[in-house]
Amino acid sequence: MGPRRTTLSFSSEDAPELEDTHKVFVYYCKYSGKHALTTDCNLNTAPRRRTDHALVIDTTKYTAKLYTTDGGAKFLKRRSGTVERQYRFNIGKLPIGYRTEPEGKYLYIFDDALTTLSVDESGASNNGSGKPPIPPCIVPTPQGGTKVALEIEDRGPRHVILKVSADSVRVQTKNAIQSSGLVEELLDFMRGLLGVRLAQMQLERGETPRNKTLVIDNLAPDIVFQKLAGAVKNFKPKRRY
Repeated sequence: MGPRRTTLSFSSEDAPELEDTHKVFVYYCKYSGKHALTTDCNLNTAPRRRTDHALVIDTTKYTAKLYTTDGGAKFLKRRSGTVERQYRFNIGKLPIGYRTEPEGKYLYIFDDALTTLSVDESGASNNGSGKPPIPPCIVPTPQGGTKVALEIEDRGPRHVILKVSADSVRVQTKNAIQSSGLVEELLDFMRGLLGVRLAQMQLERGETPRNKTLVIDNLAPDIVFQKLAGAVKNFKPKRRY
């Protein structure tokens, strides 16, 4: 098998460059944080495909530039009995989108695969600005505090902040999701990280067991974000030899 290819995909060979005068959206892989797509199509308002709810970009109307590798062709059998071939685009080993024809005009982005903001291990935003904006997962409360959407990765070797994205702050815990000690571990970890008292924090249930909402009293969102982003910057995974 030949080497993997990096894909830089445009709407057409003569597609115009994405200019500053147009609204440009930069999207990152939700799980790795790597730059995946730059386009003038707002995925928040893009139509969805009926078969798998993938977001649809018509590349005859929008410019789309992918920063992905060739994921190969996959065959899927639909409920109608037809077999569909998908030419997939990967970030690492994870597919984030596909076309149904090698040069087809429609680019499909898998549901929940991309996010608009990523803070990487350097602690910097990938949006090109010097100071990263506060992501939507960190919001103020009417009482002058802050709410933070958490996503839990359990059974880790230690508790750390793995990533800050638009959707959530990903936290690794030592306790299992269903463990009675998870809440205590999370609150104690966040207390030390944010420099607050336990009495200032509440942990609320989310849509799934892996999702929680942390409420912090008397601490502004920008300070919370700075501390969380700093924790990502200081986190260095252990090397395996």
